[in-house]
Amino acid sequence: MPDTGTAVVESPVKGNRRRRWRTLQNRIERARDLRRGVNHAEQAIWELLCTHPLGGLRFRRMHPIGPFLAVFACVARKLVIEVDGDDDPRRTQLMEQLGWRVARFSAKDVLDDPQETWREIDRLLNGPYNGSPAPTTVETEF
Repeated sequence: MPDTGTAVVESPVKGNRRRRWRTLQNRIERARDLRRGVNHAEQAIWELLCTHPLGGLRFRRMHPIGPFLAVFACVARKLVIEVDGDDDPRRTQLMEQLGWRVARFSAKDVLDDPQETWREIDRLLNGPYNGSPAPTTVETEF
């Protein structure tokens, strides 16, 4: 069996429970490592989120959504903010299927004009949001 980077502790009684626990511990540790290695643009957005009034809303850093870690996430508004990340359509699609809105900013834009970045984040936070995923198109045949 190839080494996947996770330590698997098998137990006749616990079985998969210990494997899931080890995987969860690895994800938590990965999120901690990513928080420590933040780039300048991510730091600038974090400072914007900490210094501007959000009306009681809070953001989390490196928040798990499905198999991915969102750079910044507002759970109450189901809003993800990404900075120059991989524009992976599969990642965005999965987050949107789970009911999250994804906003992407380039590092250059964040560092060149942080106030414009803040205005866009504020618009997304205070704009129309009904708490449900975006409607999907369903094709039916009659």
